[in-house]
Amino acid sequence: MRLFVAITVSEALRAELFALQKRLEQAKAEVRWVKPEQYHITVKFIGEAADDQLVQIAARMDSAAAATEPFKLDIIGLDRIESRGKVRVITAEVNSPDQRLTRLHRQVDQKLAGMGFDLDMRELLPHITLGRVQSNHGLNRLLRRLEHFSPDAMEPISGWEVVDVHLFQSTLTPEGSEYKILHTAKLGSV
Repeated sequence: MRLFVAITVSEALRAELFALQKRLEQAKAEVRWVKPEQYHITVKFIGEAADDQLVQIAARMDSAAAATEPFKLDIIGLDRIESRGKVRVITAEVNSPDQRLTRLHRQVDQKLAGMGFDLDMRELLPHITLGRVQSNHGLNRLLRRLEHFSPDAMEPISGWEVVDVHLFQSTLTPEGSEYKILHTAKLGSV
């Protein structure tokens, strides 16, 4: 099964992000927009794991989460992620003022590396995926709209408190990914 560790988004923030997403959709670009109930911040992509590894993954997640106190996150703007010069993903940029999100990422990464999962060698760029670009059709209109929501142009959407982290199973379907929570670990629960 395909797994990842992530933080879910509060209902109030989900509504705010969905309203921004709707404004971006008016550009009529070819983007597969993420459903609001699927908004999340990936802490660690695990990849393929066997069913018999779930108990140990959950225990290691619990240990990593216990070592990190609850923390606040802010949305500081909307942006894009490019790959090989092409815009691939439209995102909401996330800021962790006290860097506890980075600490949580490192804790989870190190605990799961002990099971043979790869250490994440890339810098953590916390974000919430709002949409995946399907083609260049309408992309310039979308990018012009996106400029109005850049970190320089937009007031941050502040503070929701993160108190837990989840283990998700991701199933790929023709309509997109479907997510299911398999385990929840509470932060700071030593």
